[in-house]
Amino acid sequence: MRQPNREPLDRAGRLWRKGAYWEVHEALEPAWLAARGPERDFLHALILAAAALEARRRGHERGARNNLAKARRKARALHPPDARLAAFLEGVGRALEGAPPPPWPLGEETDPVPPEGSV
Repeated sequence: MRQPNREPLDRAGRLWRKGAYWEVHEALEPAWLAARGPERDFLHALILAAAALEARRRGHERGARNNLAKARRKARALHPPDARLAAFLEGVGRALEGAPPPPWPLGEETDPVPPEGSV
């Protein structure tokens, strides 16, 4: 797998911590469009998670739940599964019910998709 561009991921993490969910989507979209395979699904799940919280902020509960469901489907499509992403999406689900949003799942040094064969 090619080495992903860190800048959009790091920028998205900073925006997530500020609660700027629409901007997270905007920061990740170019990387998502350029990605292929597992990296693309991983990024799409992050975008959909941000869209879920933005929809909730705007009062669109159904849209929020639908976006989270799509994000979970993208996460389940990853082989091998990514435990960070699964835990993150569970946290987003709790946030849709009123809990604080989960921390961004990627640190500055973390790859967006685990290497082949790892969990």
